[in-house]
Amino acid sequence: MSAGVVIAGGGLAAQRCAEALHRGGYEAPVRIVSGEAFAPYDRPPLSKEFLSGAREADEIMLRPQGWHAEREIELVLGDPAAGLDTDHRRLLLASGSALRYEQLVIATGSRARMLPGSERFSNVHTLRSLDDAVRLREALRPGVRLAVLGAGLIGQEVAATARGRGAHVTLVEAEPLPLARALHPELASWLVGVQREEGVDVLLGARVAELEGSGDRLEALRLQDGGRVELDLLLVAIGVQPNADWLPAPVAQLTMRPEIHAAGDVAGGDHWELAAHQGRAVANAILGHEPAAAPLTSWWSDVHGVRIQGLGDPAGADHIEIDGDPAARSFTAVVFRSGAPVAALAVARPRELPRLRTLLTPSTEPVRKAA
Repeated sequence: MSAGVVIAGGGLAAQRCAEALHRGGYEAPVRIVSGEAFAPYDRPPLSKEFLSGAREADEIMLRPQGWHAEREIELVLGDPAAGLDTDHRRLLLASGSALRYEQLVIATGSRARMLPGSERFSNVHTLRSLDDAVRLREALRPGVRLAVLGAGLIGQEVAATARGRGAHVTLVEAEPLPLARALHPELASWLVGVQREEGVDVLLGARVAELEGSGDRLEALRLQDGGRVELDLLLVAIGVQPNADWLPAPVAQLTMRPEIHAAGDVAGGDHWELAAHQGRAVANAILGHEPAAAPLTSWWSDVHGVRIQGLGDPAGADHIEIDGDPAARSFTAVVFRSGAPVAALAVARPRELPRLRTLLTPSTEPVRKAA
C-alpha cells in the first residue's frame, strides 16, 4: 500500500491541500501533522473576533468536527515535525516516531519573532497561535495598560480590539509610518489617524533601547529618544520567521526533489489567499493537474469596526486617487506607478473589490490615470 501524502503543518495551506486532494480523487492515505492540539483553524480571527470574545475556538475551525475523519484524512496532532530522512522518505516527529511518505508537503508555517531579552517576562505575549490568543484574551481586561510593539496588521488589529475591550493601548512603531509594504504613505497616515481618534496612543519612529522589569514582570519600555512606556502587558508583533529549523536543507533545495513540495509561509505564501492557493497548487501537482494562476497580492483587516481590504503592491508609487471620504472611513484609493495602477484599498466598501481586482489585473490595454 502506498504511504500516500504526509502534510507537515496544520494551517490553511495544509487544509486546502488536503481538501484539493480529496476533491481530486486521491485514493492513498493523507495525513496532516501539526504541533498544535487543534485541527486546522483560521488564524485571522485570532486578533479580532476571538480576542474580543465574539467568537470561540470551535467557531474558527476551517472545517466542522468530524470532517477529516469522514474523508479518511488522518490528523496527527500535538506532535510536530522534527526532522526529515529524505533517503528513506520518512518524516521524523518530536515524539520519536516517524511517518513514511510517497509525497511530502512542507507547510509548517511561521512563528512570531521575539524581542531579544523579553522571553524571561511572564507578561510578554506574541500572537500566532490559538494558544497565544487564549492567553492574551485572558490577560486583557478593562483598564489594563497594553503596549503593542509593531504596527503591522497584527499590531493594528490587537490595538483596536484591546481598545474596544477597555484597555489603555500604546502602539509603538520603529518606522516613520506603519505597513510600508502594504500601504501608500497617505493611507498609512490615515490609518494612524483612525487609531488616535479611537484613543490609541501611537508612537512612530520609536525604537526600544531597554526593557525595565522586576522579577518575571516587565514594567516599561525605555525608548531610544528617552521616552518611557509603562505597561501591564506587552504584545510583540514585529514579524515572523518560517518554521523551517527542523529541515536538513533549505526549502528551495528540498523541493527540487519531485516528491517534496512546499506551501504557505515556508514557501513565501505570506498572505491568506496565496497560502490557500499554494496548498491547492501542491495538490494539483501531486494529482498531475495543471496549476492555476497565482492570485493578486491581497490582505484585509478589521480595525475599530471598519473593514479594510488591500490589493497589489504600492512600492515605488508616484500617484494616488481617492474616491470617497477618508474622514468618514468610507472610500477607495487607487495607487499608480508610472501611470499604471499597482495597488488599491477599499475601506468599508467591499462591493468595490471586484472592480479593483479587474483594474489591477494586467491586460493588453493598459489603464492610465485620469488627466
